[in-house]
Amino acid sequence: MLVVLTMRRIIGHPSGDSPVDGRRMLALLPRHWRKDLREGGGHIAIRIDTDDNTTTAQIRAQVVATLTNPEISRWRLVSCETVTPPRVHQPARPTPVPTARHIHQRSEWN
Repeated sequence: MLVVLTMRRIIGHPSGDSPVDGRRMLALLPRHWRKDLREGGGHIAIRIDTDDNTTTAQIRAQVVATLTNPEISRWRLVSCETVTPPRVHQPARPTPVPTARHIHQRSEWN
């Protein structure tokens, strides 16, 4: 399961040190999930990749529970989107190529 989460700072809370907040979120999420962090413009995006049968709803519930931690409670989950893996490109059927004539072969009309 590949999921992209987006968090936004709750308006009215002090900004604090947001570069550390993203890393705290990563540390509080389950270790067996592969995670990638992007920060900027008052948003934090985390891409989570799980190999097990974890559902999007389970990931969302875990993240919402994590955001109740007082160290990062100034953030709220904005979106939790499942990303479909790119489809494997399957080549089209090969176009039949006419066979080359032998050098000694003559046209039918000769």
